[in-house]
Amino acid sequence: MSEDVLVGDVGGTHVRFAIARRQDGRIVADNFEKFAGDDFARFDDVLRAYLDRTHARVGQACFAMAGPVQHGSVTLTNRGWHVSEQELRAGFGFDDVRLINDFTAMARAVPEFEQSSFDSILPGEPEPEAPKIVAGPGTGFGVATLFHDCGNWHVLTGEGGHIAFAPRTDLEWQLNKILLQKFGYVSNELVSSGTGLAPVHEAFCEIYGRPVEDLSPAEMRKRADEGDQMFYQLILIRACTVMGAVGDLALANGALGGVVLAGGVT
Repeated sequence: MSEDVLVGDVGGTHVRFAIARRQDGRIVADNFEKFAGDDFARFDDVLRAYLDRTHARVGQACFAMAGPVQHGSVTLTNRGWHVSEQELRAGFGFDDVRLINDFTAMARAVPEFEQSSFDSILPGEPEPEAPKIVAGPGTGFGVATLFHDCGNWHVLTGEGGHIAFAPRTDLEWQLNKILLQKFGYVSNELVSSGTGLAPVHEAFCEIYGRPVEDLSPAEMRKRADEGDQMFYQLILIRACTVMGAVGDLALANGALGGVVLAGGVT
């Protein structure tokens, strides 16, 4: 069996693949390719496109999926793809396939980096082997807890991004009311992630009595930079939601090892 492993990061927007192997005690990877998920009807289709493009022949594969993995299968939270280890083994001839949550993979990678690899937003004195929160908004809002036990790092996988949004200011309460009427439940992911940008924008237009414009995220940021208070407050609330959520998670998990923001936010 080849020591090469096909690895993939399967998000709500993009799909990335590479071939990884252990070399001199470290993990190295090559044959990187990135695909737009919207270009494919199924995960099998984008995986086949990668294998055809690279002519890769591997017996082992591990895919980090943007959704809760249960009993070797997953349905992506923000894309209707259903993927199972059993079907991948049968369809592609893999000897071994593992599906894991995307932020499980993200969290487990954190101890492999030197401290110099991170940009510090709020400096502190983290305890080296204390729990850490790894989180970040992209298409969705991923969360995992990293903890150390018996000489090894382990990941507690969860769906913390779906914890209820906790409004604090008058504007946040207005936003919560509008989103609650539309969706029936308002999560931190809805307020802060890529999938939530459009409904949050529409809610802000309702609050400010303005028409809804078809604007890209970059255009919204430009409006905010130019002094448009509606877009400034929209961006501020989304950022505060992320920081408030990870702060709550750090308190709940005793994360004296710190908080790492990763994913689309970077």
